[in-house]
Amino acid sequence: MGALLAPPSRAFTYEIHGVGEAIRARMAGTSWHDHDARCPRFEALAYLAIDHVTMEATVARGELVVAAALAARTIDLFRRLYQLGFPIRQMKLVDDYRASDDASMTADNTSAFNFRVVSGTDLLSQHALGRAIDINPVENPWRKPDRIVPAAGEAFADRTDVRPGMIVRPGPVIAALDELGWEWGGDWRHAFDDHHIVWSRSL
Repeated sequence: MGALLAPPSRAFTYEIHGVGEAIRARMAGTSWHDHDARCPRFEALAYLAIDHVTMEATVARGELVVAAALAARTIDLFRRLYQLGFPIRQMKLVDDYRASDDASMTADNTSAFNFRVVSGTDLLSQHALGRAIDINPVENPWRKPDRIVPAAGEAFADRTDVRPGMIVRPGPVIAALDELGWEWGGDWRHAFDDHHIVWSRSL
């Protein structure tokens, strides 16, 4: 078994919008904070509605908030994943989990913008700038020899046993990330952050 399912016969569709009033109401005081000048203004963010393949091999519509300047590149990536037949468990705003990174990961939720610091530091995460996306955190956990996050990711600790939704190198998802210019946390050496992708180039 590999990381992919059969590609859908239905064409990929998406929408790119500004962050409207209803979405602002969901985010304010949760993933977005007006009391910190470092938090991107809503005008610098984009709300994306994106088709994705599910783990049941159907098609669902997910949602992400990313940096507005990164919106088109994000669509290019998820179009490629859709065409490959790469399944995604679910794609909801982290606000549905009260902006808790741990809760979102435990729910195997794919998400992007969340104004927060890197765990254990006072440094802003790339998620805080809308430049990072976490994809299928259970199938692609954060890994060190003595710890796996989320805990359910232990079932996917063996990265040679490739199952649907996993991102591994070499593989078709990594080939797409490399081609489109995304950096993959699974290439890091201080810890393997298999669900984390980031746009580290200029926008």
